[in-house]
Amino acid sequence: MSNTGGRLVRRNASGDIWRTAVRAAGLPEGTRYHVLRHFYASALIHANLNPKVIQSRLGHATIAETMDTYGHLFPDSEDLGRGAVESALAAAQAEQERNRSAR
Repeated sequence: MSNTGGRLVRRNASGDIWRTAVRAAGLPEGTRYHVLRHFYASALIHANLNPKVIQSRLGHATIAETMDTYGHLFPDSEDLGRGAVESALAAAQAEQERNRSAR
């Protein structure tokens, strides 16, 4: 606490509120606000949201900021590409089989 013109000012009032909220939520002691922000970002990435949407929701000025911070959490491009080709081929094969059986 500091004395400003006869009034006491608590510098850490928001910290007290945060610690109370952390306890109430059952989070580990010492959980910081930024940990929840990173959790939120990783949940959006896991839900396959477009990176530009994630950028907007996090309030980042540029997509580079988002990717520099969270790029390692996005699925590997090789894995995504491989799955896309497999899905397209499976759909084409299923369509061919439907066409053959309709004859």
